[in-house]
Amino acid sequence: MRLVRYAAVIAGLVVAVLASGAPGALAGNGQAVNIFPNPSAPGTSTTFQVNCASGTAAGPATSATLFGSSLGLANQIPMQPGGQTNVFVTTVVLPTDIAPGSYNPDIDCNNGVSASATLTVNAVPGPAPPTGDGTTSTATNGTLTDAGLGLLGLGAVVGGVVLRRRTGSRT
Repeated sequence: MRLVRYAAVIAGLVVAVLASGAPGALAGNGQAVNIFPNPSAPGTSTTFQVNCASGTAAGPATSATLFGSSLGLANQIPMQPGGQTNVFVTTVVLPTDIAPGSYNPDIDCNNGVSASATLTVNAVPGPAPPTGDGTTSTATNGTLTDAGLGLLGLGAVVGGVVLRRRTGSRT
């Protein structure tokens, strides 16, 4: 369920940026590349978005390529048009064995614009501690129930004997 929710959030972010119509919103830290989410984690979907517009470009771009070998992916990953001129997008699933750290895959547009993305990969937290599966809190008529009832009965008998001795010694 978390994975579906996570994918829906990523898709929503991509649609929001593409629908904004503001090329300036695409440029982050002087680069024309956005990555959603960043930082990312091994085994998760990661979306790369590039704006191939430039004052020195030889016209509008018609294609863009992500070079994914530094991420452990295919060397050349074609990007899809992003709904605006010069904007291209692709979503990849990071390998589960990618090491935590910073990666700088390159993106080339066919109009001569090149960009380098900066992706941070965080380590995946370890597995949850083995605390049990909760069956002891919901089990009825089991061994623990019998042992608990036996101890309660023994406590009642011992309490009755102690009270009886106290009242018997006063007379």
